[in-house]
Amino acid sequence: MFTIKQASARTGIPVATLRAWERRYAVVSPRRTESGYRVYDERTLATLTAMRRLVDQGWSPATAAAEVADGTAPHGQAGQGDRQLDTATVQQLTDAFVEAAAEVDVVAVEALLEEAFSLGPFETVADTWLMPTLWALGEAWAGGRVDVAGEHTASHAVMRHLSHAFGAAASRSGGPRVVVGLPAGAHHELGALAFATAARRKGLGVVYVGADLPVDSWLRAVRAFPTRAAVITVPTAEDREPAAETARSLLQAKGDLVVAAGGGHAHDLAPGVLSLPHSITAAVGALDAR
Repeated sequence: MFTIKQASARTGIPVATLRAWERRYAVVSPRRTESGYRVYDERTLATLTAMRRLVDQGWSPATAAAEVADGTAPHGQAGQGDRQLDTATVQQLTDAFVEAAAEVDVVAVEALLEEAFSLGPFETVADTWLMPTLWALGEAWAGGRVDVAGEHTASHAVMRHLSHAFGAAASRSGGPRVVVGLPAGAHHELGALAFATAARRKGLGVVYVGADLPVDSWLRAVRAFPTRAAVITVPTAEDREPAAETARSLLQAKGDLVVAAGGGHAHDLAPGVLSLPHSITAAVGALDAR
């Protein structure tokens, strides 16, 4: 029998992810000692390793858990990473998500998130469904169809889902350090967190510093450890000037640093700044190639 720390070491899955997979997906039910500590046997470790392998191949955690649980998980195949998302299904899920937000139905919102991310690998769903759906949600809010409570309910649910995915990708990272965040005054961070998650899944050592980060804090973050790149997300036109100031400061302070900008208003941010493609998948690929 193995403790949770020993199970983590043997499977390569972080302790926090082991707990999350148990709680969220019930993929395993480890025994408990009299004092309440989890203990894992060899069969349980094999199940966890199989799920990790599928997630590494691009399966969503929910789908990987279901496949492992019913014994139909393929061995040595690419899994759902090769699947294309059906356009009609994507649109139906978007419409249902916006409707659930309008009704402030958090249960439906979270269920739709799980369903959407079970359709394929994280990167494909983020590009094909999540970002267009967030745009549709914003349009519905601007048009009065969704009020502030509904928009916040949906956005916070997305944030929780992305935060879980970011944590679950921790065991795959460890490559060159990349700092990802938003400049001072910028608060629309869901796209940034989705990009950070995809970059971590790619194997980059992502440090996500979040929204509304002052220039001095950006400088501290890239100087704390050897850092290969800093990615500044620029979601609105109002964020361009503080993002450009941040970029100029980073380039001046650390000449060998790759400074990149992503988001809807990141084009031609400042001389020397790499403009990333709008697609999260393509943006991660462009950064990884530098």
